[in-house]
Amino acid sequence: MSAHHKRPKSYLYVTAITGLTLFAQSPSLAQDNLPPTIPDRIQDLEEIIVSSERREKSLQDTPIAVTVLTGSQLENHGISSLDRFGEGIVPSLKVQPIGNTPSTLIIAIRGNGVSDATQITREAAVAIYQDGFYLGRTQGLSMELADPERIEILRGPQGTLFGRNATGGAINVISTKPTGELGFRQTIGYGNFDALRSVTTLNLPEFSGISLKFDYIHSEREGWVDNTAKDQADYNAFNKDGGRVSLTWRLGDSFRLDYSYERTEVVASQVYFQLAEDNIGIVGVEPGRAGITRFPVTPLKPTTTDHSMHTLTLAWEASEHLMVKSLTSYRKMEEETNNNYAGVLYFNGLIIEEDFKQDQFSQELQVIGTYDRLEWIAGLYHFEEDARQDSQNLFSLDIFGLITGTPLTPISPTTFNIFTGVDEPLLAANARANSQAIYGQATWAPPILDDRLELTFGLRYTDDERKGGRTLGAASKFNLETNHLDPLVTLNYHWTDHVSTYAKWSSAYRAGGVSIRSVSFVPYGQEDVETFEFGLKSEFWDHRVRLNAAIFSTDFKGSQLDFTNPLNPTISETINAANLVQVDGLEIEFTMIPLTGLVVGINYTYLDGQMPLQPNPLAGGALQQFNLVQTPRHAGSFTLDYTFIPFSFGILSAHIDVSATDEYAYIGSGTMTLDSYALINGRLILSDVVLSNNAGKLKISLWAKNITDEEYIVYGVPLTGVGAVQVFGAPRTYGLDLTYQF
Repeated sequence: MSAHHKRPKSYLYVTAITGLTLFAQSPSLAQDNLPPTIPDRIQDLEEIIVSSERREKSLQDTPIAVTVLTGSQLENHGISSLDRFGEGIVPSLKVQPIGNTPSTLIIAIRGNGVSDATQITREAAVAIYQDGFYLGRTQGLSMELADPERIEILRGPQGTLFGRNATGGAINVISTKPTGELGFRQTIGYGNFDALRSVTTLNLPEFSGISLKFDYIHSEREGWVDNTAKDQADYNAFNKDGGRVSLTWRLGDSFRLDYSYERTEVVASQVYFQLAEDNIGIVGVEPGRAGITRFPVTPLKPTTTDHSMHTLTLAWEASEHLMVKSLTSYRKMEEETNNNYAGVLYFNGLIIEEDFKQDQFSQELQVIGTYDRLEWIAGLYHFEEDARQDSQNLFSLDIFGLITGTPLTPISPTTFNIFTGVDEPLLAANARANSQAIYGQATWAPPILDDRLELTFGLRYTDDERKGGRTLGAASKFNLETNHLDPLVTLNYHWTDHVSTYAKWSSAYRAGGVSIRSVSFVPYGQEDVETFEFGLKSEFWDHRVRLNAAIFSTDFKGSQLDFTNPLNPTISETINAANLVQVDGLEIEFTMIPLTGLVVGINYTYLDGQMPLQPNPLAGGALQQFNLVQTPRHAGSFTLDYTFIPFSFGILSAHIDVSATDEYAYIGSGTMTLDSYALINGRLILSDVVLSNNAGKLKISLWAKNITDEEYIVYGVPLTGVGAVQVFGAPRTYGLDLTYQF
């Protein structure tokens, strides 16, 4: 990466649009090589299939608040990895970067998330699943998605079927399985900041019941904050590679085996911190988004994350009413984190180098039954994890000139403790988690009310053990053993074949832990969440309008509050709130096809949080006002998709989406909030361009993100004695994608 490379600058501005959204299906590719016809245009809403109840079912028949984005919708929105959800296209979902490592994401649903997500001794509030398999660490979540079939975002506690650490909800990434037919697809994309993306998918013909599929993806981009230091990385740059092999083996009509192996590598430099307030006066306030570093930053090396995962699913259809499934997975993750905060985080030139290692194994057994009036699932689950985290604080600048005689003079990195010169890690932590669970859920349609009523009951029992230790001068250990019951009760009534309402009470819990950055290293307890929810699922006007809505009230007992020591940003604490925390809200998802080819969507979320005064251990237990993090009062998005009357040479369609969010707090303490903003993205697609001699088809996409070049903040931290720091979101990006398929 060149530190002096000059990026092209565009001066195209459009009028800002405000609104809210749900997403429309994009037109599929033609099934043959004939010219497209008028029926290829969208005329009604397609059925959406979800697996949020651990079985495939129509979205409209599922009494759960869930948002689903299909593969074509993900492409239209330019979502190629989970971090792209940070633009706010799903208002209930907040995805943000964290300052320490660019591969780790902070994910919250309905205001329930974790500010410091990198620690191996703590758990997330939103459970991340890939093809039904739980990912225990948030490191590596910025990896590229090669060929997703859909992404399901389950909002609210999902403790019964998805287990612990799903207090905010769950995200399940569903990969496209092998087709068993010969097929090839290649996408090449190029954009500003020298962005390059290549996605290759190959399906092989079925042989002896075995179908194979290969995916490979490469994505790179130079940083959009130039580092003027020679031979050093730019900020916000990345280089990602990933491969996946998928196998499906059918043995007769009753047995199926699905296996996958994937390996990814993410090499990325961190986000760039700027001063929002400067109480020292050396650097100065930086109110606008920077495109170049304030001074040469050295050393700055990218963070490297390696991730690999094996998954194996065995499914036996014992009878037409009974299926038995076994799900086995193994994941390995290693990360070497390199940072340089370039003179803004308390110590000028502060560097935090961290090494992470994680191994996890899971085994699940499911028995799924389907009868005339009863659907049920029962399961056993086992999960174990070993993780290690080594961290060392270094510095690269002489802040006051005490060493070199000149303030801000670069020095060779040395250990944070310059008096002892210790080269060993300043902090070394290890953690082991072992979790077992038994669960069951059943839906019964009693023979009353014309079979329009459905009753669902679920229960999960979880037994958890977490233990580990930390070496920080002296050695400390912790051991936590907990067990928990998570029930669910749902009443779902179908007023018509296309309109239903439901009432649901559900719970989930997040396991306790300990902050490795704490002075005391005292463990905190689990967080218990209960939600009452009323929902509507409806379709009308001949399947041209879909309206889904949910109103909910969530209580947090022992809410886990994160906050940074304002006198030292390398120290953070986590406590259980002494008083009940509550979040009430409303979610609306609306999609309409007012005329053939045009799809309009609205998605809106309202959150009202109540955080009573809580005791602050860093202030002698004095009562203090904490913030509800990642909880904007209003958030929404608007989507417009239009497919033109087909041409003889292909189908032209246009997509535009707008996402907007109210101001909200990022961390639990302090008065700093992130300002409201709105982002506009667009895409123009020419698909089904048939090549001669049956040589396949082409698709050409011209896209732009943050079209108005909005300057918006995605991260901010107040620091006593220094001021406050903030991180800006990405500027305008644009590019061209070319896809060939046969």
